[in-house]
Amino acid sequence: MNSRSIRLTLQLIVLCWGMTGSAGAQGLIVEPADIIVIHGRVYTENPKQPWAQAVAIHGAKIVAVGDDTTIEKIRGMGTKVINAGGKLVLPGFTDCHIHFLDGSLSLGRVNLEGAKDVPDIQKKLRQYAAEHPGDDWILGRGWNYAMFGPEALPHKKDLDEIFPNRPAFLEGYDGHTYWANSKALALAGITRETPNPPNGIIVRDEKTGEATGALKEAAEELVAKVVPKPTREDKLLALRAGMKWANENGLTRVDSAGGDFEVLDLFGEMRHRGDLSLRMYIAYFLNPPSLRQQDLDAMEAARKKFHDEWIDADAVKFMVDGVVESHTAAMLEPYSDDPTLKGKPFWEPASYNAAVAELDKRGL
Repeated sequence: MNSRSIRLTLQLIVLCWGMTGSAGAQGLIVEPADIIVIHGRVYTENPKQPWAQAVAIHGAKIVAVGDDTTIEKIRGMGTKVINAGGKLVLPGFTDCHIHFLDGSLSLGRVNLEGAKDVPDIQKKLRQYAAEHPGDDWILGRGWNYAMFGPEALPHKKDLDEIFPNRPAFLEGYDGHTYWANSKALALAGITRETPNPPNGIIVRDEKTGEATGALKEAAEELVAKVVPKPTREDKLLALRAGMKWANENGLTRVDSAGGDFEVLDLFGEMRHRGDLSLRMYIAYFLNPPSLRQQDLDAMEAARKKFHDEWIDADAVKFMVDGVVESHTAAMLEPYSDDPTLKGKPFWEPASYNAAVAELDKRGL
Protein backbone atom coordinates (compact mmCIF):
# COMPACT_ATOMS: atom_id res chain seq x y z
CA MET A 1 0.00 0.00 0.00
CA ASN A 2 1.40 3.41 -0.92
CA SER A 3 0.54 7.00 -0.09
CA ARG A 4 -1.99 7.08 -2.94
CA SER A 5 -4.06 4.35 -1.34
CA ILE A 6 -7.27 5.12 0.47
CA ARG A 7 -7.73 2.97 3.52
CA LEU A 8 -11.16 2.00 4.76
CA THR A 9 -10.95 1.69 8.50
CA LEU A 10 -14.63 1.98 9.34
CA GLN A 11 -14.70 -1.08 11.63
CA LEU A 12 -17.12 -3.01 9.45
CA ILE A 13 -18.17 -6.63 9.40
CA VAL A 14 -17.71 -7.81 5.84
CA LEU A 15 -21.07 -9.31 4.91
CA CYS A 16 -20.44 -9.09 1.21
CA TRP A 17 -17.19 -8.15 -0.51
CA GLY A 18 -17.72 -8.94 -4.17
CA MET A 19 -19.93 -8.59 -7.24
CA THR A 20 -22.07 -10.91 -9.30
CA GLY A 21 -21.34 -9.03 -12.47
CA SER A 22 -19.81 -5.86 -13.82
CA ALA A 23 -23.11 -4.03 -13.81
CA GLY A 24 -24.61 -5.40 -10.61
CA ALA A 25 -23.92 -5.67 -6.93
CA GLN A 26 -24.35 -8.43 -4.39
CA GLY A 27 -26.52 -7.97 -1.30
CA LEU A 28 -28.25 -4.83 -2.61
CA ILE A 29 -30.42 -3.16 0.02
CA VAL A 30 -33.65 -1.29 -0.57
CA GLU A 31 -33.15 1.49 1.96
CA PRO A 32 -30.49 4.14 1.39
CA ALA A 33 -26.91 3.39 2.36
CA ASP A 34 -25.31 5.27 5.24
CA ILE A 35 -21.98 5.54 3.40
CA ILE A 36 -20.92 4.90 -0.17
CA VAL A 37 -17.40 4.91 -1.57
CA ILE A 38 -17.33 5.67 -5.29
CA HIS A 39 -14.77 6.15 -8.07
CA GLY A 40 -12.36 3.72 -6.42
CA ARG A 41 -10.22 0.82 -7.46
CA VAL A 42 -11.79 -1.67 -5.06
CA TYR A 43 -10.03 -4.95 -4.41
CA THR A 44 -12.85 -7.36 -3.54
CA GLU A 45 -11.01 -10.62 -2.69
CA ASN A 46 -13.65 -12.30 -4.86
CA PRO A 47 -11.65 -14.46 -7.28
CA LYS A 48 -14.50 -14.41 -9.82
CA GLN A 49 -14.30 -10.63 -10.07
CA PRO A 50 -11.47 -9.20 -7.99
CA TRP A 51 -12.00 -5.52 -8.87
CA ALA A 52 -14.92 -3.10 -8.52
CA GLN A 53 -15.53 0.66 -8.37
CA ALA A 54 -17.76 1.29 -5.38
CA VAL A 55 -18.86 0.07 -1.94
CA ALA A 56 -22.09 0.62 0.03
CA ILE A 57 -22.29 0.51 3.82
CA HIS A 58 -25.43 0.32 5.94
CA GLY A 59 -25.32 0.20 9.72
CA ALA A 60 -22.25 -1.79 10.67
CA LYS A 61 -21.97 -3.82 7.49
CA ILE A 62 -20.70 -3.63 3.94
CA VAL A 63 -23.90 -4.48 2.06
CA ALA A 64 -22.93 -4.09 -1.59
CA VAL A 65 -19.91 -3.89 -3.84
CA GLY A 66 -20.30 -2.99 -7.50
CA ASP A 67 -19.86 -0.35 -10.15
CA ASP A 68 -20.45 3.37 -9.55
CA THR A 69 -23.81 3.43 -11.35
CA THR A 70 -25.30 0.60 -9.33
CA ILE A 71 -24.06 1.81 -5.96
CA GLU A 72 -25.24 5.38 -6.67
CA LYS A 73 -28.79 4.01 -6.91
CA ILE A 74 -28.85 3.34 -3.17
CA ARG A 75 -27.64 6.80 -2.26
CA GLY A 76 -30.10 8.75 -0.14
CA MET A 77 -30.42 12.30 1.18
CA GLY A 78 -28.35 11.52 4.28
CA THR A 79 -25.79 9.21 2.66
CA LYS A 80 -22.18 10.16 3.23
CA VAL A 81 -20.24 9.97 -0.02
CA ILE A 82 -16.50 9.26 -0.12
CA ASN A 83 -14.90 9.92 -3.49
CA ALA A 84 -11.89 7.62 -3.72
CA GLY A 85 -10.59 9.47 -6.77
CA GLY A 86 -9.41 6.32 -8.49
CA LYS A 87 -7.29 5.27 -5.52
CA LEU A 88 -7.00 1.80 -4.04
CA VAL A 89 -9.70 0.63 -1.60
CA LEU A 90 -8.91 -2.45 0.47
CA PRO A 91 -10.64 -4.51 3.16
CA GLY A 92 -9.31 -3.78 6.64
CA PHE A 93 -6.17 -5.54 7.84
CA THR A 94 -5.80 -7.78 10.89
CA ASP A 95 -2.46 -7.70 12.70
CA CYS A 96 -2.17 -11.23 14.09
CA HIS A 97 0.64 -10.56 16.59
CA ILE A 98 0.79 -7.25 18.40
CA HIS A 99 1.50 -5.77 21.83
CA PHE A 100 -0.83 -2.84 21.51
CA LEU A 101 -0.25 -0.88 24.70
CA ASP A 102 3.52 -1.25 24.44
CA GLY A 103 3.41 -0.20 20.80
CA SER A 104 1.17 2.74 21.60
CA LEU A 105 3.49 3.95 24.36
CA SER A 106 6.43 3.56 21.96
CA LEU A 107 4.92 6.19 19.65
CA GLY A 108 6.09 8.79 22.18
CA ARG A 109 9.53 7.28 22.70
CA VAL A 110 12.71 7.08 20.66
CA ASN A 111 12.42 4.90 17.56
CA LEU A 112 15.65 3.22 16.45
CA GLU A 113 14.20 1.35 13.49
CA GLY A 114 16.13 2.00 10.30
CA ALA A 115 19.41 2.90 12.00
CA LYS A 116 22.44 1.52 10.15
CA ASP A 117 24.99 1.19 12.95
CA VAL A 118 26.00 2.47 16.39
CA PRO A 119 26.86 6.03 15.23
CA ASP A 120 23.48 6.22 13.53
CA ILE A 121 21.77 5.00 16.69
CA GLN A 122 23.64 7.60 18.74
CA LYS A 123 22.56 10.32 16.32
CA LYS A 124 18.91 9.36 16.80
CA LEU A 125 19.34 9.27 20.57
CA ARG A 126 21.00 12.71 20.69
CA GLN A 127 18.23 14.18 18.60
CA TYR A 128 15.57 12.63 20.83
CA ALA A 129 17.33 13.85 23.99
CA ALA A 130 17.55 17.37 22.59
CA GLU A 131 13.80 17.31 22.00
CA HIS A 132 13.12 15.74 25.43
CA PRO A 133 15.58 17.36 27.87
CA GLY A 134 15.73 16.43 31.52
CA ASP A 135 17.01 13.64 33.70
CA ASP A 136 14.16 11.17 33.33
CA TRP A 137 14.45 7.80 31.63
CA ILE A 138 15.27 7.51 27.93
CA LEU A 139 12.97 4.74 26.68
CA GLY A 140 12.51 3.35 23.21
CA ARG A 141 12.83 0.38 20.94
CA GLY A 142 13.66 -0.82 17.45
CA TRP A 143 17.37 -1.66 17.36
CA ASN A 144 18.37 -4.96 15.80
CA TYR A 145 21.37 -7.24 16.18
CA ALA A 146 22.89 -6.43 12.80
CA MET A 147 23.41 -2.80 13.83
CA PHE A 148 26.22 -3.89 16.17
CA GLY A 149 28.39 -5.71 13.64
CA PRO A 150 30.05 -9.03 14.46
CA GLU A 151 29.30 -8.67 18.19
CA ALA A 152 25.56 -8.72 17.38
CA LEU A 153 24.76 -7.35 20.85
CA PRO A 154 24.67 -3.79 22.21
CA HIS A 155 27.04 -2.48 24.88
CA LYS A 156 26.41 0.03 27.65
CA LYS A 157 29.46 2.12 26.71
CA ASP A 158 27.72 3.41 23.59
CA LEU A 159 24.84 4.70 25.72
CA ASP A 160 27.07 5.96 28.54
CA GLU A 161 28.84 8.20 26.02
CA ILE A 162 25.58 10.12 25.51
CA PHE A 163 23.85 9.56 28.84
CA PRO A 164 26.41 9.37 31.66
CA ASN A 165 23.86 10.44 34.27
CA ARG A 166 20.50 9.76 32.64
CA PRO A 167 19.10 6.19 32.64
CA ALA A 168 18.45 4.64 29.24
CA PHE A 169 16.61 1.39 28.53
CA LEU A 170 15.98 0.35 24.93
CA GLU A 171 14.07 -2.67 23.65
CA GLY A 172 15.32 -4.67 20.69
CA TYR A 173 13.05 -4.98 17.68
CA ASP A 174 12.00 -8.51 18.69
CA GLY A 175 11.33 -7.82 22.37
CA HIS A 176 13.71 -10.60 23.44
CA THR A 177 16.81 -8.51 24.27
CA TYR A 178 17.09 -5.12 25.98
CA TRP A 179 19.90 -2.54 26.17
CA ALA A 180 20.65 -0.61 29.37
CA ASN A 181 23.28 1.97 30.20
CA SER A 182 25.33 2.06 33.40
CA LYS A 183 22.90 4.43 35.14
CA ALA A 184 19.96 2.11 34.46
CA LEU A 185 21.92 -0.94 35.63
CA ALA A 186 22.89 0.86 38.84
CA LEU A 187 19.30 1.90 39.57
CA ALA A 188 18.30 -1.74 39.09
CA GLY A 189 21.02 -2.88 41.48
CA ILE A 190 22.69 -5.13 38.90
CA THR A 191 26.26 -5.95 39.91
CA ARG A 192 28.81 -8.67 39.22
CA GLU A 193 27.15 -10.74 41.94
CA THR A 194 23.61 -10.46 40.59
CA PRO A 195 22.51 -13.94 39.49
CA ASN A 196 20.72 -14.61 36.24
CA PRO A 197 16.96 -14.76 36.83
CA PRO A 198 15.00 -17.83 35.68
CA ASN A 199 14.83 -17.82 31.86
CA GLY A 200 16.99 -14.72 31.64
CA ILE A 201 20.65 -13.88 30.98
CA ILE A 202 22.65 -10.86 32.12
CA VAL A 203 25.33 -10.64 29.44
CA ARG A 204 28.69 -10.10 31.13
CA ASP A 205 32.21 -9.10 30.18
CA GLU A 206 34.28 -12.28 29.97
CA LYS A 207 37.22 -10.73 31.84
CA THR A 208 35.61 -8.54 34.50
CA GLY A 209 32.23 -10.23 34.97
CA GLU A 210 30.50 -6.86 34.79
CA ALA A 211 27.18 -6.52 33.01
CA THR A 212 27.67 -5.25 29.45
CA GLY A 213 24.21 -3.70 29.26
CA ALA A 214 22.61 -6.42 27.13
CA LEU A 215 19.82 -8.27 28.94
CA LYS A 216 18.35 -11.37 27.35
CA GLU A 217 14.78 -12.58 27.85
CA ALA A 218 13.53 -12.37 31.46
CA ALA A 219 16.65 -10.49 32.63
CA GLU A 220 15.10 -7.30 31.27
CA GLU A 221 12.59 -7.44 34.15
CA LEU A 222 15.40 -6.52 36.55
CA VAL A 223 15.52 -3.06 34.99
CA ALA A 224 11.89 -2.83 33.90
CA LYS A 225 10.72 -3.03 37.52
CA VAL A 226 12.49 0.24 38.39
CA VAL A 227 11.33 2.17 35.31
CA PRO A 228 8.55 4.61 36.34
CA LYS A 229 5.18 3.21 35.31
CA PRO A 230 2.83 5.25 33.12
CA THR A 231 -0.31 6.50 34.82
CA ARG A 232 -3.80 5.42 33.82
CA GLU A 233 -4.23 8.67 31.92
CA ASP A 234 -0.85 8.17 30.20
CA LYS A 235 -2.03 4.76 29.04
CA LEU A 236 -5.37 6.07 27.76
CA LEU A 237 -3.66 8.86 25.82
CA ALA A 238 -1.21 6.37 24.36
CA LEU A 239 -3.97 3.93 23.38
CA ARG A 240 -5.89 6.68 21.60
CA ALA A 241 -2.73 7.61 19.68
CA GLY A 242 -2.17 3.94 18.87
CA MET A 243 -5.75 3.56 17.60
CA LYS A 244 -5.30 6.61 15.37
CA TRP A 245 -2.03 5.23 13.95
CA ALA A 246 -3.59 1.80 13.40
CA ASN A 247 -6.62 3.25 11.61
CA GLU A 248 -4.44 5.43 9.38
CA ASN A 249 -2.56 2.30 8.35
CA GLY A 250 -5.65 0.24 7.57
CA LEU A 251 -5.91 -1.94 10.68
CA THR A 252 -9.41 -2.89 11.80
CA ARG A 253 -8.56 -5.76 14.15
CA VAL A 254 -5.53 -6.79 16.20
CA ASP A 255 -4.60 -9.99 18.04
CA SER A 256 -2.68 -9.09 21.17
CA ALA A 257 0.06 -11.50 22.24
CA GLY A 258 0.85 -9.97 25.60
CA GLY A 259 0.75 -6.78 27.65
CA ASP A 260 -2.87 -5.86 26.95
CA PHE A 261 -4.77 -8.30 29.16
CA GLU A 262 -3.70 -6.21 32.14
CA VAL A 263 -5.51 -3.15 30.73
CA LEU A 264 -8.72 -4.80 29.55
CA ASP A 265 -10.61 -2.29 31.68
CA LEU A 266 -9.11 0.56 29.65
CA PHE A 267 -10.28 -0.99 26.39
CA GLY A 268 -13.70 -1.43 27.99
CA GLU A 269 -13.72 2.21 29.03
CA MET A 270 -12.74 3.30 25.52
CA ARG A 271 -15.54 1.24 24.07
CA HIS A 272 -18.03 2.79 26.50
CA ARG A 273 -16.86 6.27 25.48
CA GLY A 274 -16.96 5.46 21.79
CA ASP A 275 -13.17 5.71 21.40
CA LEU A 276 -12.54 2.07 20.48
CA SER A 277 -11.90 1.91 16.74
CA LEU A 278 -10.21 -1.50 16.58
CA ARG A 279 -11.51 -4.95 17.33
CA MET A 280 -9.30 -6.41 20.05
CA TYR A 281 -8.55 -10.14 20.46
CA ILE A 282 -6.49 -10.27 23.64
CA ALA A 283 -4.39 -13.12 25.04
CA TYR A 284 -3.46 -13.83 28.63
CA PHE A 285 0.33 -14.18 28.85
CA LEU A 286 0.99 -17.45 30.67
CA ASN A 287 4.39 -17.41 32.32
CA PRO A 288 6.31 -20.58 33.14
CA PRO A 289 6.84 -22.81 35.02
CA SER A 290 3.21 -23.96 35.32
CA LEU A 291 -0.48 -23.20 34.88
CA ARG A 292 -1.83 -22.04 38.25
CA GLN A 293 -5.39 -21.77 39.55
CA GLN A 294 -4.99 -17.98 39.74
CA ASP A 295 -4.15 -17.97 36.03
CA LEU A 296 -7.31 -19.92 35.24
CA ASP A 297 -9.40 -17.67 37.45
CA ALA A 298 -8.10 -14.55 35.70
CA MET A 299 -8.69 -16.00 32.24
CA GLU A 300 -12.22 -17.19 32.98
CA ALA A 301 -13.24 -13.92 34.66
CA ALA A 302 -11.96 -11.91 31.70
CA ARG A 303 -13.58 -14.19 29.14
CA LYS A 304 -16.92 -13.89 30.95
CA LYS A 305 -16.75 -10.09 30.88
CA PHE A 306 -15.08 -9.56 27.49
CA HIS A 307 -16.27 -11.99 24.86
CA ASP A 308 -17.81 -10.34 21.80
CA GLU A 309 -16.77 -9.07 18.40
CA TRP A 310 -15.15 -5.89 19.79
CA ILE A 311 -13.20 -7.13 22.81
CA ASP A 312 -12.51 -10.84 23.16
CA ALA A 313 -10.27 -12.20 25.93
CA ASP A 314 -10.42 -15.77 24.71
CA ALA A 315 -6.77 -16.64 24.04
CA VAL A 316 -3.61 -17.62 25.88
CA LYS A 317 -0.02 -16.78 24.93
CA PHE A 318 2.85 -19.15 25.70
CA MET A 319 6.49 -18.34 25.07
CA VAL A 320 8.22 -21.71 24.93
CA ASP A 321 11.76 -20.45 24.27
CA GLY A 322 13.68 -17.45 22.97
CA VAL A 323 15.06 -16.44 19.58
CA VAL A 324 17.91 -17.59 17.37
CA GLU A 325 19.61 -14.17 17.11
CA SER A 326 20.47 -14.05 20.80
CA HIS A 327 21.04 -17.81 21.12
CA THR A 328 18.09 -18.19 23.50
CA ALA A 329 16.02 -20.38 21.16
CA ALA A 330 16.14 -24.03 22.22
CA MET A 331 18.06 -26.09 19.64
CA LEU A 332 18.68 -29.80 19.21
CA GLU A 333 22.38 -29.17 18.58
CA PRO A 334 24.76 -26.42 19.79
CA TYR A 335 24.84 -23.15 17.84
CA SER A 336 27.34 -23.30 15.00
CA ASP A 337 28.78 -19.87 15.85
CA ASP A 338 28.98 -20.62 19.59
CA PRO A 339 29.19 -24.34 20.41
CA THR A 340 28.95 -23.54 24.14
CA LEU A 341 25.30 -22.57 23.72
CA LYS A 342 22.31 -24.69 22.89
CA GLY A 343 19.43 -22.72 24.39
CA LYS A 344 16.74 -24.30 26.50
CA PRO A 345 12.96 -24.33 26.73
CA PHE A 346 11.36 -22.05 29.31
CA TRP A 347 8.89 -24.83 30.16
CA GLU A 348 9.37 -28.40 31.27
CA PRO A 349 7.57 -30.59 28.68
CA ALA A 350 5.24 -32.23 31.20
CA SER A 351 4.10 -28.88 32.62
CA TYR A 352 3.66 -27.41 29.16
CA ASN A 353 1.64 -30.38 27.91
CA ALA A 354 -0.59 -30.32 30.98
CA ALA A 355 -1.24 -26.59 30.60
CA VAL A 356 -2.11 -26.88 26.92
CA ALA A 357 -4.44 -29.81 27.58
CA GLU A 358 -6.29 -27.98 30.34
CA LEU A 359 -6.68 -24.77 28.34
CA ASP A 360 -7.81 -26.69 25.27
CA LYS A 361 -10.40 -28.52 27.37
CA ARG A 362 -11.78 -25.14 28.44
CA GLY A 363 -12.02 -23.96 24.84
CA LEU A 364 -9.44 -21.22 25.22
